[in-house]
Amino acid sequence: MALAMLGAAVPAAGQQTPANPGDLLAGADTAQPAPASELALAGAPRVYYPADFASVSPRSALDMVNQIPGFSVEGGGRNFNQARGLGQASGNVLLNGQRIVTKAGSVTDELARIAAENVIRIELVEGSTLNIPGLSGRVANVIAESTEDLSVQFEWRPQLAAEYSDHRWLEGIVSVSGSSGNLDYTVAVEGRPFRNGNGGLNLITYGDGSFEERFSLTRSAGDDKRLSGSLRYETNGGTVASINAAYLHRRFHSFEDETVIGPAGVPPLSEVFNQRNRGHDFELGGDIDFALGPGRLKLIALDSRATQTNRSQSVNDPATGADPTGFGFELDTQRGERIGRGEYSWAMWDADWQFSFEAAFNRLDQAGQLSLLDAAGNFVPLPFPSGTGGVREERYDAAISYGRPLAPGLTMQLILAGEYSAISQSGNNALSRTFQRPKGSFNLAWAAAPNTRVSFRIDRRVGQLNFGDFLASVNLNDNNQNAGNNRLRPDQSWGAELEVTRDLGAWGSLTARSFIRRFEDFVTFLPTATGGEARGNIDWARVMGVELNGTLQLDPLGIAGGRIDLNASRRDSRYIDPVTGDYLPVQFAQPYGFEVNYRHDVAGSNWAYGGGYRKSGRNPYYRVSEVGLDYNIGQNLQVFVEHKDVFGLTVQGRVSNLLEKESVLDRSVFTGPRGSGAPLLFSEFRVREVGRVVNFTVKGSF
Repeated sequence: MALAMLGAAVPAAGQQTPANPGDLLAGADTAQPAPASELALAGAPRVYYPADFASVSPRSALDMVNQIPGFSVEGGGRNFNQARGLGQASGNVLLNGQRIVTKAGSVTDELARIAAENVIRIELVEGSTLNIPGLSGRVANVIAESTEDLSVQFEWRPQLAAEYSDHRWLEGIVSVSGSSGNLDYTVAVEGRPFRNGNGGLNLITYGDGSFEERFSLTRSAGDDKRLSGSLRYETNGGTVASINAAYLHRRFHSFEDETVIGPAGVPPLSEVFNQRNRGHDFELGGDIDFALGPGRLKLIALDSRATQTNRSQSVNDPATGADPTGFGFELDTQRGERIGRGEYSWAMWDADWQFSFEAAFNRLDQAGQLSLLDAAGNFVPLPFPSGTGGVREERYDAAISYGRPLAPGLTMQLILAGEYSAISQSGNNALSRTFQRPKGSFNLAWAAAPNTRVSFRIDRRVGQLNFGDFLASVNLNDNNQNAGNNRLRPDQSWGAELEVTRDLGAWGSLTARSFIRRFEDFVTFLPTATGGEARGNIDWARVMGVELNGTLQLDPLGIAGGRIDLNASRRDSRYIDPVTGDYLPVQFAQPYGFEVNYRHDVAGSNWAYGGGYRKSGRNPYYRVSEVGLDYNIGQNLQVFVEHKDVFGLTVQGRVSNLLEKESVLDRSVFTGPRGSGAPLLFSEFRVREVGRVVNFTVKGSF
């Protein structure tokens, strides 16, 4: 039905169209063909239509976007500690020419709710050519429409129990969407259960040379549930208003049991750790976009709130008749963020302009309580004043952007911005401070050849602090404690990246990216004057690397419906260790990653099969008196089989971790700072079996 709307001007599936990117974003469907030699000059998008994805029988817009050669969705989930306000556009997906504005959900959440039959086309365009400040590199613009008929999407994702975990039955999502006149609406209910478990041997070696062998078992269960909805109304005059709301109900419980395996006649030692988390997240947001003077004004408002209670207990039972010993820790937190943002866009002097202003108000209220297990079996509160308090931030951000073509096939975008913020802490160690930070970006997009796109970007960013680092906390499972630091500063960073994309036609697509980012006021663990440790700032850190992302379509080799997707990366990182003065790698910057996936949609049938292999490196983590590696399934081999019409449903079975890789912890803890000559307190080497993981996916629509 959507294809019929496009008329006779529809090009062949997946081909480039010479339409102006702005016309496509505005919904123009009547672009006329131009000579192929002009494609590079126009910087034309590559447009995909539903016929491109017919072989995979997509159920949603997400299924379609995931099949675009050489493209992967960025900008997934966001939360209070990762996102700094709403800011400029980020990620690489648009919906009907507009960026997806949410903090409680993700881009993939939104795409999964759009029925495949409602997608008209997907445009793959260079972000810098659009009048949406902040975008660069390849961006997928999903053009979709709602119908007056109700559309129901559902997906059920059960998981069979692995070696030590339980079955997971209630993961999935059901969404209903439709329209009435100029009003579009969507409602979704989602189950996000979590089941995990592993077990194995744990070798503890003490500083005096003695050691003990333990059997370690852990099981975790979470049962989050999410309800979300959105309304969008467009007047005949072109004013667009939308409202989004989401509620998340959180429940989580983990249990860990370690038993010492001692020699004959030695009573076993049992160590039990329990943790329970409960909470609620709520988000309400909306925006209105309307013509004003020579341009358009967009106003955005968002209110996010989250409450959570974490209770953990660690108990050692010597099984000798002596009283058990242990600690408990309870942490109650309330987080909130309110944002108001305005964006005014207009055209002037053959260029696109936008001025934006944003005000954001963040808060954290926390109450932490440490307790000791007494002889009567009760947890008695201990003094812990540094774990209770509050943090507030007021932030104001202004930016102006300027974008224009510099030459045929060459486009630039410049953003100049700055922010003012005031951070105050209440409680045991109250303090207030203010900051002024410049930021912005410069982008160049070049259509170097009809099938080659080059983008270059330089930017300056300001990071978002984790307000929980201002106050003290305890981790009973790892037996460590963080002191609070009310003098934390947000990190700032300069970055540059170069991305080259080569469209290989019927063979697929290949993208190479190189980048470097240098942080100032980098946040890591620092020793405190009292001999503890806390999050603090150091002068600098640097991360650089290269990435390769591509798709090889095997149709030209005679394997109709076959494709290979490849992702590979290599990173180098360093900062000066505040404890030893040596260079250390940045923990989150994985030194390397490699993933290859194969999928074959068998021509003339409803069957598909394939598999994949992933391997990634890990950098150690460093605390003041501890160093270690902690990772889960460093290599993964998986296979799947899929049928696209089982009573009208798509059913897939997948088996992962065929190599039986484990969960590994390898750490050393010292009696004092690392490298100071402090003796080893103990080392721990733990290997827990995970087992093979069997997942099913059943999805459909009506």
